[in-house]
Amino acid sequence: MRNIYIIPAVIMGLSMAIAACHKPEAIFPKEDSKPQSIWLELPGVKDAVFEPVYNAARDSAFIEVPYFYPVESDNETDISKLILRANLPLDAVMRPAVGTLMDLSKPVDLEITGGTGQKSKLVVVAKKVGDVSVKNATMDYLLDGVNTTVDAVVKDNEVIFYVLPGVDVSKAKVSVTVNSHSTASIAGGSTVNLSNPVPFTVKSIDGIIKQYTLKVMPPVKKPYGIGITRKLFVKLGAASGGGGISTNYTETSMAVSGDYLVVVSNTNPSRLRLFNRTTGNYVQDMPLPAGNFYSFQMQNDTAGALVGASFAALNDKFTLYRWKSATDPAPEKILEWNNTTAWAGIGRRVRIYGDLNKDAVIYATASQTADIYKWRIHNGKIVNAANTPDINAAPVVATYKGTDNIGYLADALPTAASFSGTYFMNYGSEVAMVNGGSNARIAAFHADAAGYIFHAPSVYFNFNGASYLAFVKYNSWSLNNGNIALFDVTDPSAVSMSPANPAYGAFNVFNSEAIAGAADNGNGTGDVCVSFAPDRSSAYIYMLLTNVGIIGYELTTY
Repeated sequence: MRNIYIIPAVIMGLSMAIAACHKPEAIFPKEDSKPQSIWLELPGVKDAVFEPVYNAARDSAFIEVPYFYPVESDNETDISKLILRANLPLDAVMRPAVGTLMDLSKPVDLEITGGTGQKSKLVVVAKKVGDVSVKNATMDYLLDGVNTTVDAVVKDNEVIFYVLPGVDVSKAKVSVTVNSHSTASIAGGSTVNLSNPVPFTVKSIDGIIKQYTLKVMPPVKKPYGIGITRKLFVKLGAASGGGGISTNYTETSMAVSGDYLVVVSNTNPSRLRLFNRTTGNYVQDMPLPAGNFYSFQMQNDTAGALVGASFAALNDKFTLYRWKSATDPAPEKILEWNNTTAWAGIGRRVRIYGDLNKDAVIYATASQTADIYKWRIHNGKIVNAANTPDINAAPVVATYKGTDNIGYLADALPTAASFSGTYFMNYGSEVAMVNGGSNARIAAFHADAAGYIFHAPSVYFNFNGASYLAFVKYNSWSLNNGNIALFDVTDPSAVSMSPANPAYGAFNVFNSEAIAGAADNGNGTGDVCVSFAPDRSSAYIYMLLTNVGIIGYELTTY
């Protein structure tokens, strides 16, 4: 029985012996004698590897080695002590051998022999070169009397400063930073007229000179939303001129039209003042539309027309006047309606959407209720429920379902020239996006985004493909410290975003500098308004903070 296992073992052994007798596959020598790659290294320095540039015939390799390494150091490179390395075909041989210290201060002739004996030659030429690169450059210029610094973008031999169109750069101060062992032909802080391109050079320690050009270009326009922002001015207190911004709670509204800001004082009768919208300087008073005009609110449309609203207590007349511009000498009364329903008054907060001379809607909140009084303008006339022009048209009243009391100073901001369009409610308890048909909340701002103290007033506008909501965010319980907070509300799903969300920066796209005053602003009044450049390349946003002052910014598409 044991012999049963012997036979298979014998067979297996014979099979292995036969297999072992097969003739091995022949390996043939390769003719290739060209190196696959070649490079230089600094001995003992990690990552100090320098690649060559070949001539057309690939029989010469030129390798530039930094004059100092690291480039910004004072450690001069010794090219008589470099290591040459190469990747060769499998059975090729190079003479002289590489991989050890080699003197590259003069050309080195290499001979590579392939496996068949075929030979090729390669000359390696190394050269120490200085650094002629521009590390960075800055330009300082005056923008509206304020020194502004912009960093350059270096592209090949161009040093480009991106500056908004129309800025005076004829007396710019330019500083160019180069390697400490190189020199630039423009001294640091030199005054340069950059109205046109200006050439300059950088010379390295080994005498190499590179030509550059300083130039100013407009930034690239963004396909969506705001880009570069710049502060126009800040005017605090009496510095605003024309009596200044008082500390008696009277400046409660502001609109913008053409070259002017219109500041409304809620004295009885009111005072309307024009300020330069670029500098904030007082220009003149604006005539009242009527001797007894008592107003808390003026608004502008996107074309620069203005609407001023009277304040109407219960059983008083609520009137609206329209100005074609801030300098229109004959404003037109477009509404006179007797307030028999808004028991705590109407007119403290009024917001519009559309073109006042074409089609628009006007929303006025009724204090101490949840009611919004709505009027519609069609073909430049306020119309009634029958769509007929009617200077005495009764409002359509909508009741916001998110609360039963919006306080005294709530904003209802329409987002379309339609009563059924979405609108925003901004009052003490929340900032909410609301369905215009059902008047129910769609979404509300996260409390950390809106701010815990207070967040009114506000403005809604469209710019460069995006929809924005901006409001005053208060930073003190005295309500005398605030800034503009701007949010991209194009996507309704973003409205409730928490500041902890990584995408929050794309929602809260801009926050202005805060302005503050010593006097309390106990009512939390103020205003925000927006106008646009004729080509819509810029939007201009302004904030009035009662008892404090005014701040303005340009928002660009660049």
